[in-house]
Amino acid sequence: MEIEKRLAFLQNTYAASVAETVNTYEKLKALETIVTRRKERQAQTAPYLNQQLNINGVEDVFYKLSEIYGCANWSVKKTEDGYVATATACKLCALSKKMGGANPCRGWCLDPMIAMITTAMEIDAESIAVESTLMTADCCKLLIHLRAEQNNVSPNS
Repeated sequence: MEIEKRLAFLQNTYAASVAETVNTYEKLKALETIVTRRKERQAQTAPYLNQQLNINGVEDVFYKLSEIYGCANWSVKKTEDGYVATATACKLCALSKKMGGANPCRGWCLDPMIAMITTAMEIDAESIAVESTLMTADCCKLLIHLRAEQNNVSPNS
């Protein structure tokens, strides 16, 4: 099997596994508790992930994770006060809806990315707003607000 096909197979299998897990947690009425615990752990593991993936800024988080997991089709645009990240398709959301409708967005996608962004850019999580997700809207949209001094300096310089 070609490496690209192997990677796509593993990405799809991973997304299906997460979707099944999220729906199982929901049925067991444990999803909220697990998402909270994962969020705490993600804040601790974000620096390691950023180092391993050579993540130095907001765009790196979205594009590198998209490349690795092949899940959401993130696009990132620079704005006057930060960034807007948007995805119009996500395998994890689609699979989770098909398997029962439990929401995987926070614990398995957004919270880990927010932890990585806050670590890479040294900003507060409150500076990142989740405007919508594909579980309830036609796109997933995050607004990342940077302080003035961060907005004028490239994280790679």
